[in-house]
Amino acid sequence: MAEESLLLNFVTDEPSSSVNRVNSGGRWKDRVKDKKDQKRKAATSLPTTDHSPAVNNQIKVQRKENIPSMNESKRRKPTPNSGFNPPSVAKPVKHDNTFVSSLFTGDSKEHLSSTHHDAEDQNQNMFDTQNQEAPSNAPMSTTTFAGVQLDSQLASHLGEKMNITAPTDIQNSCLPALLNGNDRDAFIEAETGSGKTLAYLLPIIQRLIRLPPTKRSRTSGLFAVIVAPTRELCQQIYTVANNLTNNRLAHWIVSCNVIGGEKKKSEKSRIRKGVNILIGTPGRLADHIENTEVLDLSQVRWVVLDEGDRLMDMGFEETITKILKYLDSQNSPYPLGDSMPSRKVNVLCSATIKDTVKQLSQSALKDAMYLRSSSSSTDENEDQKTHKSSAPAQLLQRYCVIPPKLRLVSLASVLRSNLKDNQRIIVFLSCADSVNFHFEAFRRRKAESENELEEKEDETKNIPTSSEQAVDTAYRLNNKAKVYRLHGSLSQQTRTATLSQFSSEKNNFPRILLCTDVASRGLDLPNIDLVVQYDAPFSTDDYLHRIGRTARAGHSGAAFMFLLPKEIEYINLLRANVKVNISEQPNGPSSILSSGFSVPGSRAKSELEWQDQATEWQLELERMILEDPDLKEVAKKAFSSYVRAYATHLSSERSIFNMRDLHLGHIAKSFALREAPGKMSNNSNSKQKGGTASARPKQRKDNSPAAISARMQKKAMEHYSFEHNIG
Repeated sequence: MAEESLLLNFVTDEPSSSVNRVNSGGRWKDRVKDKKDQKRKAATSLPTTDHSPAVNNQIKVQRKENIPSMNESKRRKPTPNSGFNPPSVAKPVKHDNTFVSSLFTGDSKEHLSSTHHDAEDQNQNMFDTQNQEAPSNAPMSTTTFAGVQLDSQLASHLGEKMNITAPTDIQNSCLPALLNGNDRDAFIEAETGSGKTLAYLLPIIQRLIRLPPTKRSRTSGLFAVIVAPTRELCQQIYTVANNLTNNRLAHWIVSCNVIGGEKKKSEKSRIRKGVNILIGTPGRLADHIENTEVLDLSQVRWVVLDEGDRLMDMGFEETITKILKYLDSQNSPYPLGDSMPSRKVNVLCSATIKDTVKQLSQSALKDAMYLRSSSSSTDENEDQKTHKSSAPAQLLQRYCVIPPKLRLVSLASVLRSNLKDNQRIIVFLSCADSVNFHFEAFRRRKAESENELEEKEDETKNIPTSSEQAVDTAYRLNNKAKVYRLHGSLSQQTRTATLSQFSSEKNNFPRILLCTDVASRGLDLPNIDLVVQYDAPFSTDDYLHRIGRTARAGHSGAAFMFLLPKEIEYINLLRANVKVNISEQPNGPSSILSSGFSVPGSRAKSELEWQDQATEWQLELERMILEDPDLKEVAKKAFSSYVRAYATHLSSERSIFNMRDLHLGHIAKSFALREAPGKMSNNSNSKQKGGTASARPKQRKDNSPAAISARMQKKAMEHYSFEHNIG
């Protein structure tokens, strides 16, 4: 035994002997000495180039941040058939004399593909939409508007003013059915981007312009009511209706939208002057029905419920039922002319069919026609039971399993590699706080000199406060790109202005819209090239609506979804519920990261290059957060909100999206935090505001049917869209 002890403490000239001796035993003085020797060798192994004091301090800080302690090294077990080697994170980087962080170790390293390609090839093939299938929602080449009984002057207006020359498949099915005067209710079901808005607006406009001359006035009465779930969709329908009536035949038709966030006084003033088409969200519309005396609903002949599934999911069933019952009680069946329906016609539109939509159709529709985009027709009842909603055929759909530590740099890489020319990208996130964090992370830049700091202050001098600022340059992605944010916690004026600027055709630069699901339904944003689902949708139907913002009206498009390693089963669930043609990203996270972080013009196949670039990008943001308390608070709130939102997935998907499976430390890394915040709640001042629970007087809970119903509706709205402030 004594001889073995001597052998263990025997000093040799082998370079790895000191490391083995440190981890195998020996005298404590020798172990301390060896630790100091290792640190000295690591310091002297760096290139001996002159650096400024700022650069030297930066190297010291990063060395302290990234080199694991010796206690951590002792816990690492040596691999079989090999000696113990120091951790790879302690290797010096060749390019900038800094150490690689722990982004690319452990589970993250395992998910990186072993196949690597040239950076230029990655940029070309990542989202290649050239060889996709024929578009399924494009205007039909074999049919004209004249062939679907549309007025010739209205058809000319569509071609000259709106650049629409032929109907789509769903319009080809709906226009003859809604124009022939049979006055039946209708259920319209079609994929996103196929033109459902024109499918029900064109018949209404055409039948109104055929009224007798004495009835052609804004004061003739309210003839159509359109209900939509979100303010943005109401605004879009209102814009389309105004474009349709901007001609000499229909110039007298006046549309009005009533939505939350606007002044009720101005809305009442417009209603008092007279409107023919009223568009609104359920809550504000019900408010006007109850409190606006000048609102006359006796002549309403069309009631359209757009995005019916979303209306039900957001807890508006009771409100819609109340609106429909009131309209039935006020409706007068006297004739208004041969062109007008003799009774009120209800139209329900949805891109997806599920139990809630069927429930709404049974209560709102009577003897309804089922109209869908496919020209082939089978038995309607049997078809609705087996038919699955589908995405546009020409849409390229990809997903990638990405470890939580690599999520932030992977998103940055996807955006960096696709911000070219006039590209437009939408990024969907789960909550408003996450939108705020990524908006701040992408627009912040660290001034390297006092002159740059002064220039930055001059640029932002006239910009609104951070809580309402919704557009800025994406300095950390591309100096020519603009980044926008949209969620329900912003004021209505800011939301409207953001969508207007993002959709504007005046300027030619890349754009990124960071948003919640408030922008996932019905919005027709022009020329969207890529939809990124950074956080998985809360239901399979939401997946279809999100990707439906691209590949609209026959145009090409791409959709990309991030998944955590434990969420891979979501793909099977997605394929079981909806018709999707989704495939995994070739070469996994390595293809994504190399496409965005490889040095321009380089064709090196070594992964060290883009790993260093991605690591430096992450570390720079982490240091900015450490130096800025306000930005750190934004990151902490985003982390907490993300975890809370993760817990709201449907119970049927709980086995896939289980909050207990989250590695909170790695999730914190995706928000550029060095460690997970200790408290998940942001209500630290609750005791100061309301005192202790024992000191506050107890209030009795109202258990009346009305109060219970109100609490259930509030809970449902918080569950499905607690960030949206839909109004």
